[in-house]
Amino acid sequence: MRRKVDRGLMLNRVQRVHPYRDLWREYKADLLFFDPRGIDWEGERIRGLLLHKGRWLEGYFGFPKTVYNRTFPEQKEAIQGLAEKIGKERIFNERTHFDKWEVYVHLSAGEAVKNHLPATYRHTGDDLPELLRRHPSVIFKPRLGHGGAGVIQVTQVSDNAVILRSGWGFPVPLLGADVFIPLLLALAPPEQFIAQEFIEGMRQGGSTFDIRILMQKNSAGQWEAGGELSRVSRAPNLLTNHYHAIVSPSELVPQELLSSLHAISTAAAVALDGPFAALGELGVDFLIDESGHPWIIEVNGKPDKGLFWRLRDGEVLERIYLNPLEYQGHLLDL
Repeated sequence: MRRKVDRGLMLNRVQRVHPYRDLWREYKADLLFFDPRGIDWEGERIRGLLLHKGRWLEGYFGFPKTVYNRTFPEQKEAIQGLAEKIGKERIFNERTHFDKWEVYVHLSAGEAVKNHLPATYRHTGDDLPELLRRHPSVIFKPRLGHGGAGVIQVTQVSDNAVILRSGWGFPVPLLGADVFIPLLLALAPPEQFIAQEFIEGMRQGGSTFDIRILMQKNSAGQWEAGGELSRVSRAPNLLTNHYHAIVSPSELVPQELLSSLHAISTAAAVALDGPFAALGELGVDFLIDESGHPWIIEVNGKPDKGLFWRLRDGEVLERIYLNPLEYQGHLLDL
């Protein structure tokens, strides 16, 4: 008889995720780590790695009763197949690769969040000149991009001239609308990109920074802020993805503002959970403008927990790794 497991974590590639081994004494349940290639649908079994009492056991196991999806992009066929086996309500993070336009549409419908969203558009060649007049500086982002790849900033300096910057911050002047409009459409095809009002972020010591709030569902099935961090970038860089330091946001902004970011992030998580996808974890990235107003610049479906190790806060690390397992316990009780 195959061992039955309550909790499974589906990864792009099955591997030992060592933070869970270090925490097993705090959380006694077995955890099955697997990838879609290890699923034997006909045999109704999964080949993977079982973490049992701090030991890794390789073999075949029964389908877990709950699944925490950590594949990116999400493996749709595997998720659908697992939903048929264990129930759709027992799987969370069914989407991890978020479409930025879809996220904007869902978030902009809520009063608690829409005032913290930069103006965002689906652009065309016809409306680009007006868009650049309305917002002197515009960011173009791939709808399905991640890690800052493909992001460009366009700043209009006159009706006939713009400055283009890549994610690394290198400025390129372009003269003539008959030149830069076709180039922008080639670099940021409207069907693949969104255009977003550029927000000038607050600076500390000449460097820009963002603030990430890691939202997770807990043992009661409620959203909470599991952790928070700031990425500090070097002054010439356009993106905080190219950071040179990770620090606690409390070093940069007052606690009152952090509490506000938690509330906005909770509202964003509630708005996306369900209508957008069945979720249990996401990251909300903010820029704070010079007046102190927070702006959501990104919502991540598979936030990188590895960034939190740089804070060297054991309590936060334990919480962000255990919260999803506690939420699986909540699903088991439903």
